[in-house]
Amino acid sequence: MLLPINNTSYSTVNGPGYRYVLWVQGCKLNCKGCFNPETHSYNVATTIDIKNIASEINSNPLIDGITISGGEPLDYSIELIGLLKLIKQSLTTIIFTGYTIKEIAKDSEKLKLIKNVDLVLSGRFNNKLEHPYLGKKIMNVTDRVDYHYFMPKTNIEYSIDQSKVTKTGIFKTS
Repeated sequence: MLLPINNTSYSTVNGPGYRYVLWVQGCKLNCKGCFNPETHSYNVATTIDIKNIASEINSNPLIDGITISGGEPLDYSIELIGLLKLIKQSLTTIIFTGYTIKEIAKDSEKLKLIKNVDLVLSGRFNNKLEHPYLGKKIMNVTDRVDYHYFMPKTNIEYSIDQSKVTKTGIFKTS
């Protein structure tokens, strides 16, 4: 099963511990001021088989968890449920989504994905807020991830690969 990908990276700022971060490609929400506007287009050149992603994750003994962002991860619920079934169950899972809790509750596929992760930060990005997580609702699906990690603070990281530099993490918007 193929998943449209904008980027993957290892990170210490996209959730607690050393994490594998996956940014999906494609988002129809187009929140004003979004951190990742380059992930909005559905015209993608890169798709990766979820088995290959799972293999990379499972072969790295340093990883504590996986964080999925985008783009809009919940638009790929079927693919991501498949991926989560392939990765080690000891890894914690976090998803950032622009969908609200009410929108998620109305869609059985999105809800099924949410039930397979540990923590969800949901709701539209609001660039008028001082900190990006102040407008998000945190759904602690399990108790495996300390949601206090996402309280307002600044923690930035740059990921450098062969073709691009990605700014990621938790940083003030104003």
